[in-house]
Amino acid sequence: MKRFVYSITLLLLLVSCSDRKELYGFESKQIIDLTDQSDCFDIIDRIKRIDVLNLAVEDSWVHLRYPRMSVSDKGYYFLSDRTDYLIGYDKSGHLRFSKPLKGRGRGEIISVGNMFIKTDTLMIYDRSAGRVLCFDENGNFLSFLNRHEVRAEKYYVTDDCSFGLSIFGDSEYDGHYCVKYDNDGSFLDNYLYLPEHYIGYNYSVGYTDMSYLYHDTLRFILTHDYNIFSLTKNGVESSFRFKSDHEMPNDYFDGMTGLEKMNPEVSAKTMGEGFTDSFSELTETDRYLTVNFFSDKKNYIMLYDKHHNTYGLLLRPDSFFEESVVLELTTQDIWRYILFSSTRLCVYDNSVYGCAPYSLYYILSKAESLHDEKIKAFYVQVKKFVETQKIEQGDMFFFRMDFN
Repeated sequence: MKRFVYSITLLLLLVSCSDRKELYGFESKQIIDLTDQSDCFDIIDRIKRIDVLNLAVEDSWVHLRYPRMSVSDKGYYFLSDRTDYLIGYDKSGHLRFSKPLKGRGRGEIISVGNMFIKTDTLMIYDRSAGRVLCFDENGNFLSFLNRHEVRAEKYYVTDDCSFGLSIFGDSEYDGHYCVKYDNDGSFLDNYLYLPEHYIGYNYSVGYTDMSYLYHDTLRFILTHDYNIFSLTKNGVESSFRFKSDHEMPNDYFDGMTGLEKMNPEVSAKTMGEGFTDSFSELTETDRYLTVNFFSDKKNYIMLYDKHHNTYGLLLRPDSFFEESVVLELTTQDIWRYILFSSTRLCVYDNSVYGCAPYSLYYILSKAESLHDEKIKAFYVQVKKFVETQKIEQGDMFFFRMDFN
């Protein structure tokens, strides 16, 4: 607690820095114009297929409710934020290991920041200890990556350097959000000065981190901002920016700290004013960006085609399924239930991986007449998995989604 208060105090000093760049001072490389929807495409047409991951359901399944997820050529890896269990499956779906990580011993973690894979090594950042722990494909602890302790909320490693992101101010570098380190954990540079209303405000929304490595670039987005930033060894830039008729004014949170902004009444107020806001579940393949957001009090999924600067939108259903309305639904409605029931967790080799609740199986089973060929193929897999693995209400199942 003392360390947290100390970090916040340092940020509130707001020491001046001649080369700092303000959050709102970026010129974006690419504008995603939400005001012009004349060239929107149908997201459903871009979905090639969805496949269920046929993972063996064993005692460890109790830990797999909206977990962190990483994928490699050799397997699927999950880390439960609720129970701090690390779980690994091979690509055939066989359980490889399941082990608790919580603790202060060798190979144990106090507080998880994030998880990623680099060169077949599973890496978990312990934000309390400021260290990256390395595990092999069988879940065995190998070593610490960095010798020096770093102070960040999220930490990512590339071939050339490492990056820290620090909404809570633990970077200690004059309120800068992005910090660059060498791979030993020594400070190199810092970027992107944050306005005060972000200090202490968490930048993870829902179940998916708002940051990820895209090749050797760290992409990230801030919940109440319109830029998708890129951090490389050369610095930070705005690679994409959302343009909307309903943008939140830059000074909207003036006089409010990040800790005050975490009050649910504040979120309800911003939602009620209809701003284009609350971006979440940002994922990226070589061709597409996918993100959820609110606008005009409605919830959308966007699929953005980076090659052609076009996008498609899908609107969240008004209510999440009652059997009495089945006769009023369309095939597109069933797709909306599939995509909005699901949570995107990560991307690997241009496939999007995620999880869905048992309730999606119920929806699909009650509307078989509305299945197109892609839904039908998906439902066959879901039904087989549910029946053979005996999952039930409260359980999740996992999937891979590919786009055309």
